[in-house]
Amino acid sequence: MNNSKLTMTYWLAGLASGVVAGYLLYQNREKIGPQKDKLVKLLGELQKASEDIGKKLKAAGLEGLEKGKALAKSAGENVN
Repeated sequence: MNNSKLTMTYWLAGLASGVVAGYLLYQNREKIGPQKDKLVKLLGELQKASEDIGKKLKAAGLEGLEKGKALAKSAGENVN
């Protein structure tokens, strides 16, 4: 899968999970009221963790791409 498809997949997955989380929060807003501060903190931590995972996946993909380019160049030079 190329990088743009991977990025789009992650974006859509994040959007879908946000919609589901928003729906659940809206449906349970009376029950959640007293625990709002805990929930906000938890959602902030979840967002930070997902950003870190996204950065690591992107870095790993770029690293793999660079290694692939170097390997292809090396193979091309050896053939010539």
